[in-house]
Amino acid sequence: MKNTRFYSFLLILLWMLAFTAKAQDRLYLQGVCVNEKGRAIENVGVYVNDTLLVSITDENGHFALPRPSAGQKIRFAHIVYEPMTYIIKEKDLIGQELNIEMKTKKHELMEVEIVGNAPHIAFDNPVRSVLDYVIADDGIYLVAYRQRNTELLHLSFEMDTLHEMKISSAYKYLFKDFWGFVHVISNENACQVGFTETTSGLKKDMFLYAPISLENFYKTYGPIVAASDKVVITGRYAFYGLEQYYYCVTPTADTMYLLEHIVDEDARDDLRRAGNNDYYFLTTNFFPHLLYIYNPIYSLDNKFYLFAYTDAESVIYDEVGNELERYPLVFHQRKKWTGESIVDKRWKKSMMVDRARKEFYSFFVNDGMSTLVRIDLPTGTATPVLDLSGYPFAEMLRVHNRVLYFLYPTGNNHRQALYQVNIEEKETL
Repeated sequence: MKNTRFYSFLLILLWMLAFTAKAQDRLYLQGVCVNEKGRAIENVGVYVNDTLLVSITDENGHFALPRPSAGQKIRFAHIVYEPMTYIIKEKDLIGQELNIEMKTKKHELMEVEIVGNAPHIAFDNPVRSVLDYVIADDGIYLVAYRQRNTELLHLSFEMDTLHEMKISSAYKYLFKDFWGFVHVISNENACQVGFTETTSGLKKDMFLYAPISLENFYKTYGPIVAASDKVVITGRYAFYGLEQYYYCVTPTADTMYLLEHIVDEDARDDLRRAGNNDYYFLTTNFFPHLLYIYNPIYSLDNKFYLFAYTDAESVIYDEVGNELERYPLVFHQRKKWTGESIVDKRWKKSMMVDRARKEFYSFFVNDGMSTLVRIDLPTGTATPVLDLSGYPFAEMLRVHNRVLYFLYPTGNNHRQALYQVNIEEKETL
């Protein structure tokens, strides 16, 4: 019995030594840089010995440090964030990826006033911080937080307060479904926003319907990506996000048919050939942004607009999914010196719809500075219309009636306000 215990202990000791040796010989240590809100930071320089640049974070904040060792000092630097230093520990060599949180540099913003076409605060309250907002047909809904009190506000586009009510501080997010209804969401449940109406049909008092669990809410709304008067469009990914399916579903007839199947063939074939080897590991762990292709679809005026970036084309369908038109889509690409077209890394794979003007927008980001572009459907090109230099890492960009809205800190008190700026065309990107 004693011999058995001795050999068991010896085997465990040998395994631990082998595991430690493997950690010491680790080729890469991966990590992610985030801000105080947990959002990824792109273009962070990763240095060793204060001067040697070894990595730069990608659009998801990821970096890979070659041949790490315990005690090694790593410095992280970015134009908008305070530089920070991290010393690698033994446990880092055998643990999960590093999570590096960087703090925004303290800076005073310009006085809030309209100077030319400069952004200015749309919703101004010196003691409230805006957590989230959505734009609906009847105005802007936002969740504002003050110490322990949270309020839901309904504003007109002229920023007049139409309705307001106190809500639980657990509700921090808003969601507008594809039929235009607004919901407030906590980490546990969701409630639809409703109104009592006068006999003449005017909205009177705002209230919340009975909550449903977050699980049931996502089951109901999660698969739906667009809707018309006759069908809804559902979407799903396959093969690690490199294949995307859109289906037309007719609720009344309980029928479903395929609208579009989009495939990143090159990336899919690479993964198939790689199997379970190191290339597959590096692709899915060091570079997760390579997965999940981005091809959004929107409903507007009872038509569907599919932006198939993977196939470099946009497609317009009628209210039941019949194809009407197909155009090239090239604004998100750039040409290499070889003549090959590749995706411009400054493009952030995000779009906005101005439903009032029936226009589509996207944006490019360079060192945190956003440039808004308006998409021309027939040509697939885009025109730069707004430069947000001076407002690095502006969040939650949305457009209505050629006005851009976004959230941004108002100073050193960690308060966040809703800003707006009129959109004017520029000549160059």
